[in-house]
Amino acid sequence: MKTNPNQSVKHLNSNDFAYSAKISTPNGEKDIQSFQIGDSILAFSAKLESGTVKLTASQAKVSFSNGIECSKQTRMIYLDLMDFQGSCKNITCSADQLFLLSNGKYAPASQLQPGQELVDKEGNPIHIESVKAGSLRGGIHSISTNAAVGDIPNGHLFVANDIIMGDFSLQLYFDYLPDDLKQ
Repeated sequence: MKTNPNQSVKHLNSNDFAYSAKISTPNGEKDIQSFQIGDSILAFSAKLESGTVKLTASQAKVSFSNGIECSKQTRMIYLDLMDFQGSCKNITCSADQLFLLSNGKYAPASQLQPGQELVDKEGNPIHIESVKAGSLRGGIHSISTNAAVGDIPNGHLFVANDIIMGDFSLQLYFDYLPDDLKQ
């Protein structure tokens, strides 16, 4: 993975995408570790139209929800982001967490680089300022929607902390996506 020079950190303190990540539901937001199988979630599909990502939201059900407490240090990726209004965000996630890029392609966190752009819940680009690898003690959690696996990535995207990301099923089937959808 490429990172900024001197951007490895020993311990990550943010809990974003780990426990307490805010996931969009039809009724607001909910901490990721609170989801039970059968709970409602907003699922998204994305397509690239005239160079812009267009998102379509639908209600789906959670079909998988599992997390672990990390008593040992776990390798994680820390992203510093800036939206088009100049607001800063940060995300801590596993190296294999998938993100939708502003070019309509998907990439795991371990392959993200400064200068690339993620997509927010409105389809706007979110600039990656820095990518750091480090360790985290705390909980991490994964969820999947009940969207058909044959339709991946459609319906297998959701919003966490205002950023579009892939669910656990998309992570499992990422290698089967057409190459033109991979960064």
